[in-house]
Formats: sequence, structure tokens, C-alpha cells
Amino acid sequence: MEHKKRLEELNTESLQKLEEYLKTKEKLLDEDHKNVHKAKEEWQVAWNKLMEALMVLERLEI
Repeated sequence: MEHKKRLEELNTESLQKLEEYLKTKEKLLDEDHKNVHKAKEEWQVAWNKLMEALMVLERLEI
């Protein structure tokens, strides 16, 4: 359980750092902004899949 909590903290921290970085890049083109937003959404989908896999493995006690 503790490992999942640490992974969640890392994910949250990474998202915060990404947001801070994007704030420093005020002149992103519209297309770039859309690409970054799409990538962020894909990251979250992948994150959710990873957490689902960890829950299955935990239930199987592997």
C-alpha cells in the first residue's frame, strides 16, 4: 500500500512541476498548447492503467 501512496505523490509532484514549467512558457503557440494538453491527458490515462494493474497484482499477491 505504501508504494502506491509514494507513486501517487510522485505523479502529483510531476504534474505540479509540469504546470509550473508551462507557466514560464507564456508564448506557447495554440498548437503547442493543444499538444501539451493532449499529452497530459494521455499521461493520466496511462497512470490510471498502471494503478489498475498494480491493484490486480496486489489482489493476486504477486
